[in-house]
Amino acid sequence: MNAHVLQYASHGTPSKVLSVVKLPLLSSPLSPSQLLLKFLAAPVNPSDYNQIEGKYPIAPPLPAVGGNEGAAQVVEVGSAVAGLRPGDTVIPGSAGFGTWRTYHVCEEGAVKKLPGGLAPAAAAMFGVNPCTAYRMLEDFQKPAPGGWVIQNGANSGVGRAVIQMCAAQGIRTVNIVRDRADHAPLKSELEALGADAVFTSSERGEVEHFCRENTPHLALNMVGGRDTIQLLKCLGSDSKLVTYGAMSNSPMSVPFGLTVFKDITLHNFWMTRWSKEQGRGEEEGRMFGRIAEWFQSGELSPTPHQTRSFYSFPEAMENAFRIKQLFVVDETLNDPRYEE
Repeated sequence: MNAHVLQYASHGTPSKVLSVVKLPLLSSPLSPSQLLLKFLAAPVNPSDYNQIEGKYPIAPPLPAVGGNEGAAQVVEVGSAVAGLRPGDTVIPGSAGFGTWRTYHVCEEGAVKKLPGGLAPAAAAMFGVNPCTAYRMLEDFQKPAPGGWVIQNGANSGVGRAVIQMCAAQGIRTVNIVRDRADHAPLKSELEALGADAVFTSSERGEVEHFCRENTPHLALNMVGGRDTIQLLKCLGSDSKLVTYGAMSNSPMSVPFGLTVFKDITLHNFWMTRWSKEQGRGEEEGRMFGRIAEWFQSGELSPTPHQTRSFYSFPEAMENAFRIKQLFVVDETLNDPRYEE
């Protein structure tokens, strides 16, 4: 049995260093603690792109299989595996797993079981963006129903999850997106998800005026740089600002007066660290259950995406920062270029 993977042997531009490689997978029966997995789907995240470039804190030894997030179905289990059975859906237990592959053999402890009833796209995009949104809302001064959260990067995967999770709990959101020629369609799209107010990053006066009467005490900062000041100006006293990204690629600017005189505290969040320190416990189980319920009820939907075969990786990499790219294994297996 063979597995087809998207592999890179050196760091560099993903479209240039990636290739589809066929690897031998299973030449003998599974050991007692092993699983045979068939992957369902796996997205392309900014962290994947940066990892291939060699610019990410987690660097698997080369050659490496791309992808940190994705979902797989258990096909076969070893004789000592107790917590999983064929048909279960699982996700990687840690970053650096290498999810851009068709099949894989691993230890039972390398994966985490998801609740049942999830569509492949929802399962594949379960572990990073929805969990990041959930943890930031739960762990940093969560507003009561009717309260406000403000965020930039509202069109991102995390931003969309924040909007939907807040709407499901009666929490209202102020959302800031990048300037574009015509932001009306995006504004309508985010409002349909549950956004209460949507502004572009150049509408500084408008968003500050809005927040004087609808004051948030929690800000979620994906962009960083000088955009951080805009969030700080909109927060009320005794608030928290949580930074989880730096899409501006600029140093974060924090004026003394805004933090000290308004008693705003600054925090950082990285889902990988949380999972490493607190994963596999009761709290993670509650989080998985709640997020799955929202997906199943339709209150939470996967990030809009394009599906791809592994063989279309150049197009996927080229468009990764325009719209979410999702490698679907069945599309790969049915691709005319696929050879067993």
